[in-house]
Amino acid sequence: MITVNYNGKAFLKDLLDSVGRLDYPRSKIQMIVVDNHSTDGSAAYVRQHHPWAEVVSLEANLGYAGGNNQGFQQAQGRYIALINNDCILDPGWAKEMLALFGQKPDSKTGAVGSKVVFYYPYIPLNICPQGRDRTEPQAAVGLSSVTLEAADPYASRSIKYLQGFSPRQQKGGQPVYWTRGRGMLALPLAQHKQDLVWEAAVHWGQQTPALHIQLGEHRIARIEAQEQPQRVRVRVPKSLFVHQKDLINACGIEVNRSFYARERGFLCFDEGQFDANTEVFGLSGTSLMIDRRMLDDVGCFDASFFTYYEDIDLFWRARLRGWKSFVAPKAVARHHHCGTGKEWSYAFTYHVLKNRMLMILKCGWPVLFFKSWLAFMASAALAIAQGARCLLSANKPQRVDIPIRVKLFFQFFYLFIATLKKRVNIRGNAACPDSRIKAWTKDF
Repeated sequence: MITVNYNGKAFLKDLLDSVGRLDYPRSKIQMIVVDNHSTDGSAAYVRQHHPWAEVVSLEANLGYAGGNNQGFQQAQGRYIALINNDCILDPGWAKEMLALFGQKPDSKTGAVGSKVVFYYPYIPLNICPQGRDRTEPQAAVGLSSVTLEAADPYASRSIKYLQGFSPRQQKGGQPVYWTRGRGMLALPLAQHKQDLVWEAAVHWGQQTPALHIQLGEHRIARIEAQEQPQRVRVRVPKSLFVHQKDLINACGIEVNRSFYARERGFLCFDEGQFDANTEVFGLSGTSLMIDRRMLDDVGCFDASFFTYYEDIDLFWRARLRGWKSFVAPKAVARHHHCGTGKEWSYAFTYHVLKNRMLMILKCGWPVLFFKSWLAFMASAALAIAQGARCLLSANKPQRVDIPIRVKLFFQFFYLFIATLKKRVNIRGNAACPDSRIKAWTKDF
């Protein structure tokens, strides 16, 4: 079992304690912690408090891809499990995935993934702005600066604005999420012994005299509108915690016709809709188990990807060689989503844009690559134009992707040349036609 760590000391105790509680003999688990040159004392912590785990200390940060490749070299078993350092595991995690491998021991089942849910269970609240009458379509409220009282800081970062909320808008330097009619606010339940208390700034739309907050059929609060945004404090009684639900992070990976990827089931409440063992295109690198035979056949992660899309790239290569991937939903991992990274940060955006294009060049059919390249060139041209306007007006670009697209516009010329050899090898050894790959693409 491999976990790659970079300055994730705060998460390692929970992960390694959960490994120790697995319903599987510890003597049969080789736990490898690959430390990507952390500066927070992670390696020393593991050696002192979890001496049964092997620590591989690297002299540089090789990212998720390079770090796991180092772990593959140390791993000795046939089945190699990968788990993010910001996860905890249910006791049956390992047994359930191994059982699915065992159903067809001679098949080309190359990898099995677990169901990944967000770390905390969630309380689903309906945020319902009330119009002056039932025919009023403009009733709307916006929420900003939502925080949880007496909860760890990560819990407040894990609040989710689900169906019914529009993408955030900036107002006075704060992101505001607006809803008309009804929006679903999901609050992480970090503790169960006290009432859940949360605060938010409420922004009022026109013709909106009041706001109702409900949990199922239970009305939690009614808030009367004011002329200016107001700070409100709402209490959810612990007697209503029976309504808590898990929120799905991933049950495998799906791809669309342009080979953008998404996590299957992402941000859906777990209602049992993904509880069947299911074949999927690929698996999230958060939590999975790989048959070493697949790695021997298709290779490891592409170390040049560093992080993001390295898992899709691996499973596309595996598909081309005839390997299959499944989800074992009774194996459950709880994940601090982006606990050690920031979604849509500069680094996140750079690696996502770069790696997707290189993956398509390596694995895809020519028409797919040229369509993707032309789409990127068009977006890069727009980014260059917008960046130039910002420079002329002495304004800083608001979108983080603008300088990244400009940078990649020039980098791709030599990155494509460096990738052509990989393409020749991957496509030349393909045993599966592109028609079967296309059959896995979705419309989204």
